Amino acid sequence: MSPINLFNIIPEEFFKPLTSKYKTTYIDCLRLIYNTYKTELSFGVDKEVILSELENYFDKESNIEIVFDEDQEIARDSRAKANGILRRLKDSGWIEYELANDYKVKVNLFDYAATMVESFNKIIKNEEMEYQSLVSQIHATLINQEAYVKPYEYIIKRVAENTDELMVGLKKLNTNIKKYIDAITNEKTAGEIVQDFFVYHKDIGSKAYHRIKTSDNISYFRITIMENLYNILNDKNIFDRAVTGFMEVEQIEDRGQAEDSLRGLIMSIISAFRNYDDIVSEIDNKHSKYINSAIARAKFLLTNTNNAEGKISRILAYLSDEFNKDETLNLYDEVDDSLFEVFNIFPQGFIDSDSLYVVPISKKVALPEELNVQLGMSEEERELRKLALKEKNRNRFSRKNINSYIDELLKDKKAVLASTLPLENKRDLIRIIFISLYGKDKKSIYRTTQIKETISVNDFRFCDFLIERCE
Repeated sequence: MSPINLFNIIPEEFFKPLTSKYKTTYIDCLRLIYNTYKTELSFGVDKEVILSELENYFDKESNIEIVFDEDQEIARDSRAKANGILRRLKDSGWIEYELANDYKVKVNLFDYAATMVESFNKIIKNEEMEYQSLVSQIHATLINQEAYVKPYEYIIKRVAENTDELMVGLKKLNTNIKKYIDAITNEKTAGEIVQDFFVYHKDIGSKAYHRIKTSDNISYFRITIMENLYNILNDKNIFDRAVTGFMEVEQIEDRGQAEDSLRGLIMSIISAFRNYDDIVSEIDNKHSKYINSAIARAKFLLTNTNNAEGKISRILAYLSDEFNKDETLNLYDEVDDSLFEVFNIFPQGFIDSDSLYVVPISKKVALPEELNVQLGMSEEERELRKLALKEKNRNRFSRKNINSYIDELLKDKKAVLASTLPLENKRDLIRIIFISLYGKDKKSIYRTTQIKETISVNDFRFCDFLIERCE
């Protein structure tokens, strides 16, 4: 299926009002129109009501004189401006006119236009997300047993939407902290840095960052959320009902494709909660970096001592004042030569007798002494040690030894039960455990099949299994 082109949905002239010189006025009018629909049953309001609201807006903004470029129409009074704005919005595909049963003209806002204006409102308001409310909604949805009648419609779809919103909110917080970091050292005095530091803690640190570390900490609910998501994947009845709902809602006819898509969706939600720590870790790093940058720059600007740091600080402050006296002056213009002498600093690139570098003292290399021939083991001790190692290797429960044991056991048999093997001591039980483990390995010469029967031999209890030679 080919990707959907945005301009197959919205008109090509849609963004034209937002690129004109009256873009601020268009945004204000669109938000005003959108807010007028709040008390209505749909995005449709009588044209006269809209015109009245726009007139009131232009009455307050009487200094705005609009010249519409298409026909060079000059709108001076509020009514003409309101009508002109509506015409341009209609031509651009933001609104349409509809004739009602009472022959009154209604102004309808297109659904995609309403979505766009709603985004404008969110950007302008810059509201902080309540992370805990989203997480608690996800948690409550997953533990609501009555909703499992329709798992996809009532649970998975809502959880996926809330998870996307949650992760977008965290990424926005991450980006906002970076914005503050970038702005902190740009032409700020020590006083401004300290003031910005407290503004940061009020607007970012104490509100959003502090919440995700305390009250809005997702870790309180994360384990339960992931367990319930895995339960949906592993419970065949629930997953089958979810696939059926997914096919109906998303209009997918191929059940195999629907199963893969739904499984991928659930795993992406689980992955998002797993990656939560990585996002918060990056936010922590940026938060620390911001604080350290603010403190370091404020400390540098406030340095006024006679040590090297204080002198460099005063020199740079003096140079900055000199260069900023004339806004048209730059570093390439002619200035007092004494100022440029400050920058005649170069690294030392060679070493001589006056260098501060300490030359290391070379040590004399001596030949190693010969080892005493009496050190080490005798030939007899060496042979005894070899025999001990061979015996130890024979008794190890390695894959090679277990394969040899089974090969001898199945010499004239097709298969045997584990319960028929010798089981006199703990070593025999350990051998049975390793036989079961290696039986699941493709490199073994045999395979094991579990039998749902618990047996008891000499006070040892275990689930019996069948041992067969691989073909």
